[in-house]
Amino acid sequence: MGFRYLPSLLVGLLVLSGSACGPEPERRVSEAELPPPARPYVTIEGHAVDTHRLSGTVWSDAGVPRVEVYEDGRFLGYADVEAGRWSLPWWPGRRALAVEVVAKDRQGVESRARVDFQHLAFDARPGLYQQEALLTLPTTRGVRTNFTLDGSLPTPESPLYTGPLVLLPRPTTPVTWAYVPTTPVSAPEGSRWAAPLEVVPQATVVRYQQYVGTVPVGPVSTRTFLIGRTPYTLPVLSLVTDAANFFDAERGIYVPGRISEASPGDPGAGNYMQDGKEWERPVYVEWFEATGARVFAQDAGVRIHGSGSAVLPQKSLRLYAKEEYGPKTFSGAVFPGSTVTDFTRLLVRTSGQDQGDTKLRDCALQRLLAETRLALQPCRPTLVFFDGEYWGLHELRERYDEYYLASHYGVDRKKVVILERFGEVNVGEAGDEQHYLDLIDYVQANDPAIPANYAWVGTRMDVDDFIDYQVAQLYLGNEDWPENNVKFWRLRTKAYAPGAPYGQDGRWRWLVYDLDFALHSGPDFDSLGRVLEDPTLEAWSVVLLRRLLRSPEFKARFIERFLWHLDHTFTAERVTAYLDAAAADLEPEMPGHVARWSQPASMEAWRLNLAWVRETAIQRPAFMRRFLERHLGPLTPPEAEANGQ
Repeated sequence: MGFRYLPSLLVGLLVLSGSACGPEPERRVSEAELPPPARPYVTIEGHAVDTHRLSGTVWSDAGVPRVEVYEDGRFLGYADVEAGRWSLPWWPGRRALAVEVVAKDRQGVESRARVDFQHLAFDARPGLYQQEALLTLPTTRGVRTNFTLDGSLPTPESPLYTGPLVLLPRPTTPVTWAYVPTTPVSAPEGSRWAAPLEVVPQATVVRYQQYVGTVPVGPVSTRTFLIGRTPYTLPVLSLVTDAANFFDAERGIYVPGRISEASPGDPGAGNYMQDGKEWERPVYVEWFEATGARVFAQDAGVRIHGSGSAVLPQKSLRLYAKEEYGPKTFSGAVFPGSTVTDFTRLLVRTSGQDQGDTKLRDCALQRLLAETRLALQPCRPTLVFFDGEYWGLHELRERYDEYYLASHYGVDRKKVVILERFGEVNVGEAGDEQHYLDLIDYVQANDPAIPANYAWVGTRMDVDDFIDYQVAQLYLGNEDWPENNVKFWRLRTKAYAPGAPYGQDGRWRWLVYDLDFALHSGPDFDSLGRVLEDPTLEAWSVVLLRRLLRSPEFKARFIERFLWHLDHTFTAERVTAYLDAAAADLEPEMPGHVARWSQPASMEAWRLNLAWVRETAIQRPAFMRRFLERHLGPLTPPEAEANGQ
């Protein structure tokens, strides 16, 4: 019985041998064609402060190699080798310049690794990026210096400083907090915490405190280093605090914690949903430009920021500069083009509900509105490290509050009123909402089509600001609006002051923020029809626009301004250019962020999400013109029609 087929593996072997019928004639192989012998492989990776052991990896094809260690050419000894690791006790000399490791296998083939150190004083050259260093801390006769490398506050029990600290690219402090779940296991798929997919990058955080006995001398000093790596393409924010402030079940602000345990199955119940001073924690803040130049460094307070987005794996944070911690402001030219350089509060935002999609909507789309007079939040994409562990992409933003309005409009912050939603006081005093409620009552009771009534409305609110605000939200198709993310402000005055500087006349103006759901449902989402006709929307959220459109003057101005924005602010070319620029800023750092958080799920998913937003922006102006005609009538001015234009 003959063979009907040969297994593919057998056929492959026969082909490789040269013939299925017989052996290939013997051919001699020249020495030049032989592969070179495998060399040992050795690295220098870390220095443990508790055991003072210098260590690294070692490997060889030819059995366990012998590892020799040298300081400035002086032989220190043979390292202990076990399970692919080598180590040797090492107290670096104060004038040491280099350490070298030589690995030799049984055939005498060797490999070398060498580190050349700079000598760096703690207070010198406060840049983020440094080459390998021997770091010296300040010392004083009769005063003891204790230090930590894990972000915790030094105590008299912390390691005692006796000689230079060895700073290498890979700190010996283990990555810990990146593996702490930040959502409950009951969180929905896609919003549930996932462990990092790759080795988590680390910075070196050095903190020291000096003592006489057990009495501290002076403040705790903190500094962050990224050793021996190419600079990131974005600024870096280092946050340092005792990890329990973020991850302890009782008081940690970043985890589900005890509050979640008391309400199992409810992802909205967690420590991260708490707010107020009792949920503020101390933190040391360092912010560096992409060059590594430090802009500010100080103690501050930190809280979780946001509500709906706080249930997601990566949380937004709010930073507070307060006298009880240190300086009363964060000072520095953080936002290019802005004249404001002192900030009482800053946001470290994660893109909210857009963190699993594009991570750039709110940042990029607010920038589109910079040529209007709308209040906007400057934005700087920033990489964050927490206690030396890589925490991924965030956005450094200004926060809307009385301090923001005082710095941008020159108003007295103690007279600022900020309301939200239907008139709830966010900043101000009891009764400050009445001015707005009177406006709403008036618009409902008095027909704005009557010029005198419409003129009265203009003394209570900045109509042009309101129109720009509405046009922006409607073009962007923001689905998390108008029943949510609504804030507006005024300066508390006795009466309308028409000649006052902008923002100081006592009229209401609106705040643009949280555009995470902008351009989300495609170009054909009829946002105008929804706001004008949807009966399910709460009346307070649409009453002003619906009533004011009864005024011919307001309607004409609204349509004119909308068309102007479509022809200028929101042209396909302009919007896609802003989106492309924002994506180009993020792209070099996005793979690391995806590996850290799985939000977005992959680089491919991120690019598909960007493509969807981009295509929506291209088609959106044409759809908005149709919606304007459908709901507000012909867009050609009547006088133009009469002239045959």
